[in-house]
Amino acid sequence: MPESIQTTGMMLGEMKGQLRELIHNLNSMSAKIDSLTERVAGAAGLPAKVRELEDRIMTLEADKNKRDGAMGFGAWLARSPVIAWLAAASVAFWAMMKDRT
Repeated sequence: MPESIQTTGMMLGEMKGQLRELIHNLNSMSAKIDSLTERVAGAAGLPAKVRELEDRIMTLEADKNKRDGAMGFGAWLARSPVIAWLAAASVAFWAMMKDRT
């Protein structure tokens, strides 16, 4: 066989091998894309869920702030020396009025 035919045959064999490798890589990428497509389709409801959770968090934070404000005022009232003085004066006044009657 002439050398040019043999070289051509080798080149065709290499091209055939490379084409098979390309087909294999393409199939592999196709499987990966299919897997990613399934994951994306499964996560389609996430934006709505995130919005719902954000709304719930905002509601809970508002409730917490209201409670903290109410408890803060109550704690301030209980710790205030003015309130203690007023309570002591009221008790003293009541005791004096009770003794007079």
